[in-house]
Amino acid sequence: MNYGHNNQSLAHLWGANFRELIAIARYKKDRWYGMAKVIYGKRGFDYDNDFYSYGGDIYRNYEDRPFDNGVKIGQGNTGISLFGQLETGYIINPETNLKLYGSFIYRNMNTDINTRNNFDISTSWLNFGIRTDIFNWYYDY
Repeated sequence: MNYGHNNQSLAHLWGANFRELIAIARYKKDRWYGMAKVIYGKRGFDYDNDFYSYGGDIYRNYEDRPFDNGVKIGQGNTGISLFGQLETGYIINPETNLKLYGSFIYRNMNTDINTRNNFDISTSWLNFGIRTDIFNWYYDY
């Protein structure tokens, strides 16, 4: 048994066998705003064609674990994940949260052994745009 549905974990996006650190900072002055986010994590993936499950696939049988004692977070095919995002912008219309913004996103994954599902990859995005964040905040209490 597990907490999954449609091949997705219901408990956490990373499934199992991981440790993460999340840091988020936000700043706002008049109509200018900024945001920085960093997510750093250590994950343990399964190896290709291995009888043992290290927690990388939450749908594998619990009895396929390699051992009962000495279990550590990130065991198996260890992967180090880093996600960083910087965003800054100007609020054009505070009523509708209409914003002019720019952001930079960096994502990196390094694994001990490249497998079919988990491999070293690094991506970067640079975004500029205009958007609105319309929320219906109801304070009925």
